[in-house]
Amino acid sequence: MIDDSGAIDAVGPVAGGGWPTVGREEEVREILAALAMPPGSGVLLTGEPGVGKTRLADLVLDLSAAAGALIIRGAATEATRGISGVGIAGLRVSGGSTGSPSGLSVVSGLLAGAPRGVHDAALEEGEGSARWVVLGIDDADQLDAASAAVVGDLVRTGGVTLLLTARSGAPLDGPLARVCGRGPLVVLPVANLSRAVVLHLLTDVLEGPVDGLTADVLWRITRGNPLLLRRVVGIGLETGDLARSREVWSWRGSPGGHPRLHELVAADLATLGAEETKALEYVALTGSLPRATAEHLAGPAIVGELAHRAVITLTPRGGTDEVTMSHPLHRQALLAGIGPLRRRQRYRELVAAAGEAGVPDPGDPAAVLWRLEADLDVPASQALVAGGRALASGDPVLAESLAHHVPGAPGAVLRGQALIAQGRAADGERLLADHGGGTAETVALRSLNLFWGLSRPGEAHETMARHPGTERSADLRVAELGLALFTRATSAAGPAVLPDGAASGAGPPEAPAHGPLNPLVADAATVLRAYRLTFRGRPARAAEDFDRGPLGLPARWPAMRGSAAACHVHALVLAGRLREALLLVDTYYEEAVRRAEPSEVAIVGHVRGHCRLWAGSPRRALAPLREARALVDEHIPFPMRVFIGCEYAVCVAALGHSQEAFQELDRLRELIPGDLGLRDRLEFSRIRLLAHSGRLAHATDLANRLADRYLRDSRLTTGVECAYYHVRLHPSSRAAARLREAAGACDSPLFELFADHAEALTARDGAVLRGIADRFAELGYLGLALEAASAAPGGGHAARRRLDDLVERCDGHRPPWPPSSADATALTSREREMCELAAAGLSDSAIAANLGVSVRTVTNLLGRAYHKLGVHSRRQLGAVLPLAPDPEGGG
Repeated sequence: MIDDSGAIDAVGPVAGGGWPTVGREEEVREILAALAMPPGSGVLLTGEPGVGKTRLADLVLDLSAAAGALIIRGAATEATRGISGVGIAGLRVSGGSTGSPSGLSVVSGLLAGAPRGVHDAALEEGEGSARWVVLGIDDADQLDAASAAVVGDLVRTGGVTLLLTARSGAPLDGPLARVCGRGPLVVLPVANLSRAVVLHLLTDVLEGPVDGLTADVLWRITRGNPLLLRRVVGIGLETGDLARSREVWSWRGSPGGHPRLHELVAADLATLGAEETKALEYVALTGSLPRATAEHLAGPAIVGELAHRAVITLTPRGGTDEVTMSHPLHRQALLAGIGPLRRRQRYRELVAAAGEAGVPDPGDPAAVLWRLEADLDVPASQALVAGGRALASGDPVLAESLAHHVPGAPGAVLRGQALIAQGRAADGERLLADHGGGTAETVALRSLNLFWGLSRPGEAHETMARHPGTERSADLRVAELGLALFTRATSAAGPAVLPDGAASGAGPPEAPAHGPLNPLVADAATVLRAYRLTFRGRPARAAEDFDRGPLGLPARWPAMRGSAAACHVHALVLAGRLREALLLVDTYYEEAVRRAEPSEVAIVGHVRGHCRLWAGSPRRALAPLREARALVDEHIPFPMRVFIGCEYAVCVAALGHSQEAFQELDRLRELIPGDLGLRDRLEFSRIRLLAHSGRLAHATDLANRLADRYLRDSRLTTGVECAYYHVRLHPSSRAAARLREAAGACDSPLFELFADHAEALTARDGAVLRGIADRFAELGYLGLALEAASAAPGGGHAARRRLDDLVERCDGHRPPWPPSSADATALTSREREMCELAAAGLSDSAIAANLGVSVRTVTNLLGRAYHKLGVHSRRQLGAVLPLAPDPEGGG
C-alpha cells in the first residue's frame, strides 16, 4: 500500500493523481529572489524530513529552467562520500540542449571536478555569453569535505549558483561552509503546512469537502508535514477510518492511536539518545509537565535540546512553562512502548521530582494521579476530592482516571459524571442509575442527561417524579427548567420553577441559581437560561449577559459549551448584531476545532451556517451546515441535533433541492418523541421549506396559525419569526399590526425593524421599503435587504443598480417570493392553493384528488383566480404569482 518514499497506491479519490504542491507560493518567490541576488553562492533550504524541501527545490529549478537557466541536479548520499571528483549521484541537466555535447560537457566537467569545463560548456550553451547555471543538490549535508570544496570552486570560477537542501540542525560550519564561493548562502527554513493549507490540500486530493475537525486532527498529528500527512491519509483510506459520510470526508476515532502510524515515527524516535527518550517518557505519561519538574528529572540541557529540536513545546502557563510533546504521534508511540513496570517506575520518579521541585502542588489532581499510578498509598477520599476538582476545572478525562482509583459508589458516581462530560451519555447514565442513589444532584444530572444526551424525555420526567420530598434544590430546578423548555408536559413534581424562583411562564430570570450546583448542572444552567431568555423575547438581554460575563461559556461539558456558544451567536443574530455574530462564530469555531471536540465543532459549525443564511447566502451556508450534519452523533445534545437538521433542510431548500429538504425534516420527525416541544421547531422549519419551494398558500396558513399559538403561549421570539413570515408572504394590515404588537413585547431592535418592513409592505411604499433595505444592509442582513428592495415599486435606474448590487452580495441568491405586478393578494387562500398546484403542473383531477374536492370545484376556483390575476391559462400563472414550483414533489 505505502512504500518507503510515502507514495500511495491507487486508492479511491487519490488514484491516478499525485499530491500537488500547495501553500508554497511565498517560499517560491523568496527563493527566486534570493537566487537572483548577487553577490552570493545561492540558497540553502532546511527543514525536517518530509517537509517538502526536495519538491520545493525541484519546483524552483523547473521555474528557473523555464526562464532560460541551465539546471544541473543531483543528490548527495552516504554512498557517494569520498569518491573521486564530486560526490553527487544522479546528475542530470535541464533547461538547455541537454542532449547536446555542451550539455553533456557540463555533467562531465562537474563529475571530473573541473569548474572551467563547466564554465566553457555554459558559454557554448549560451552561444558566447555565459548562461545562468544553477546547481541543485539534495541532502547537501551529506557532502564530504572534498566534494564541498569542488562545489565551492564551481561557484567561484564556474559562475554556478547553488540551490541546496539539508535537514534541520545540520551544522553550517562544516563541509557546507566550503561551498560558499562568492558569498554566504541564504538559509531559508521550510516550515510545515498550516492548518488552512492542509484543509485545502485534503479537499483537493480527496476530491470533496473534509470536515474541519478531521483536517485539524490530521494537521495536529502530522504537524502539517506533507510526507507524513500523505502516509496517514493512505492508512486511513486503506483501513476505512477515513471515509465519506453524508458527502463529507471524516475520520472517526483517534488517528494517533493506529499501530501503523507509530511505525512512521519510529525512525525519528530512534535518533534520540537514552536520556532524551527517558525525558520524553515523563512528558508522554503526564501529557503536560511543569518545566521545573522536567528539568529536575532530565536536566536543563536535555530539555533545552529537545525544545531546540522541536520535539517538545514550552508553553507559558500560570507564571511558569508547561512542557508538552510537539508531535502527538511521538507521544502515542512512546506510550505504546512503556510496559507496566517501567510505567510505575517513571511515575515514582515523577512524584519524587515534584516533591523536590515544588510543582505541581501535592493536592493538584495531576499530582494525586501520579502517586496513584506509582502504586503509592493515597486515601480514597483524597482521590475523590482530586477527581471532583479535575471535573470542576474542565478535565473530565483526568477525573475519570482518578475515579478508577476510588472504590464503591463514590468512584462510580464520579466516573459517571466524567463520562457524561465526555459525551458518553449512555455509559454515564448506567453508572449513575446503578450507584447514584436518590440525591438531588444525581437525580438532576440524570434527568438532564436522559433528555439532552439520550432523547428519553419520558424517563427524564419519571426520574424527577421519583425524587422524594418537596424541597427543590438548585440542581433540580435547573433540570425542571430543561424539561419545561423542550417538552409540553411538566414533571410530576409540579410546574418548572426557575432558579431565581420565577414560574416557568413568567419573565426571564434576573439572577443565577441560588446555592451550589454540580459542575455539569451548572454548565447546563448557563445554556438553559440563555435559551429561555432568547425564546421568551429577550435575545438582546441574552447577548448582553454573555458579553458582560455573568453567563460565560461552560468549562466542563464540551457539548454544553458548544450549545452555549450557539446560544450566544443566535442571540446576537436575533438582537440585530449579525456582523458581530459572524466574527464571533468563526472564533468559537476555531476554538472548538483546537479542542478537538466533535460535538462542540458540530454545534458551533451549524450556527456558522445559520449566520450565513441570515446574511443572505445559502451557498456559503451549505458547507458549514453540511459539515455539522456529518458530525452529528449520539454525543450531541438531542435538541441540537434537531436544530442542526432543521437548518440544513432550510439551506438545501433555499438552494432549490426541496425534495431532499422535506426528506430531512421527515427523518427528524421520526426521531422526536411525541411529547417534545421540538416538534414545534419542525413546524417552523416547514414554513420556511414551503416558502422556498413555492407553496406559499400552505406556508402562509401555517405561519399564521403558528404565530397565534406561539404568541398565546408567550413564546415570543418564535412567534415574532412566524408572524414576520406570514406578513412577508401575505401582507395585510392585521398581520402587520400583530407583528408590531409582538415586537413591542420583546427587547430586540431587529424585531422592530421587522415590524417596519411589514407595515411598508402593506402600504406598498417604495421609498420606505428602500430605506428599510438600506437599514437591513447596514446591519448585515443582506437577504432581507434584497427582499425589501425587490418589493419596492419605482425608484428608477438607481434602485435597479442597488438591487443588482444586493444580488451580487448575496452570491446571486434572490428572494424566494419575488413581488408580482399582478394583484395576487386579492386571491383567497383556497384560490391561491389551487393556483400553486396548477402552476406546479397538476391537472384539475389531480388537484381535486389532492385536496379532497370535486373537479368542478377546482375548475370554478381556478376560473375566478384567472379573472383576478388577468391570465387565461396555467402557463401564465408562473409569471404572475411569486412561485418557485416544486417539480420534485417534496413535502
